[in-house]
Amino acid sequence: MDHKRATIKDIAATLRISPSTVSKALRDHPNIGVVTKERVKKLAQQLHFVPNQAAIRFKQQKSFTLGIVIPNMLDHFYVAAVEGFERFAYDNGYNVLICQSHESLQREKELLCTLQANRVDGLVIAISRETADTTHINEFVHAGIPIVYFIRKPINEEYHCVCSDVYKGATDAVAYLVSRGHLRIGLINASSFWTTSRDRFLGYRDGLIQHQIPFDKSLVQESDFTQEHNFQATRRLMQLPNPPTAILSFKDQVMLDAHNCLRREFASNADTIELIGYGANPMIQYLERPPLASLKEQPYEIGQKSGLLLLDLINHPQPGYEPQLIKVPCELQVFTA
Repeated sequence: MDHKRATIKDIAATLRISPSTVSKALRDHPNIGVVTKERVKKLAQQLHFVPNQAAIRFKQQKSFTLGIVIPNMLDHFYVAAVEGFERFAYDNGYNVLICQSHESLQREKELLCTLQANRVDGLVIAISRETADTTHINEFVHAGIPIVYFIRKPINEEYHCVCSDVYKGATDAVAYLVSRGHLRIGLINASSFWTTSRDRFLGYRDGLIQHQIPFDKSLVQESDFTQEHNFQATRRLMQLPNPPTAILSFKDQVMLDAHNCLRREFASNADTIELIGYGANPMIQYLERPPLASLKEQPYEIGQKSGLLLLDLINHPQPGYEPQLIKVPCELQVFTA
């Protein structure tokens, strides 16, 4: 039995029309009559015709595939962002290659080589914490492939970015803590190499200034998100001659590690130190003694907006573009008061 795959030419020969007419009918071109469209589609179904995607992509010079690189698939924030991005891409006719760098610069470089070899039409990336040199990412730009950073973007790079409005979130958190009587407020922040970390710090500092509270640099500590470093940052704050009475952390997991560190090593202060994080993980409310509050971010919307921006760059390329920065609002969610 002949199982030869049906082609547009086969349909055209059977119906005695031109291949271009068949192609247009399959795409519902307005110049093709309704009767012809119905005949073409009916025969295509009978012959189990499948469009040659490789030929379509070659003709349109597109792979209709996008790449997204995140540092950690176990982080619910990134999972929700990927879900939003993938759903938007799918609804607009694109497939998505989802990659995980495991916070490794070397892994990130390898993934970008793979994505470029697969001819992705665009890239969305949250860089790893090891990424200080972005030469490997800039190669995409030089190749004419649009890039959108999301969540994490290097301070010294002028590229498109979609992220949470962590500045406003930090000022809101500080204002809420001040309203509860706190004048010594600590900050555990992420790497100062990222724009979000800088914005969070500026929001924290400006929030203090707005309430006439002097800025004390000893109250600002950095962590790389590991439990060990989160504990170390908490210890450094609590071992100050005048320790904080409240701590703002850049991530809920960091806040929870600070919470555990206080209970294990500073038990006498644990019930009086109030904590706020970023992420509003719904599981926090079920803790026996939950932290004070968390800034609810909108990762699904960030993923969707990243997809919208990326497709706009793909469909409307502009050589001399102005980098776009899209900030998605945060909302303070109180667990205990």
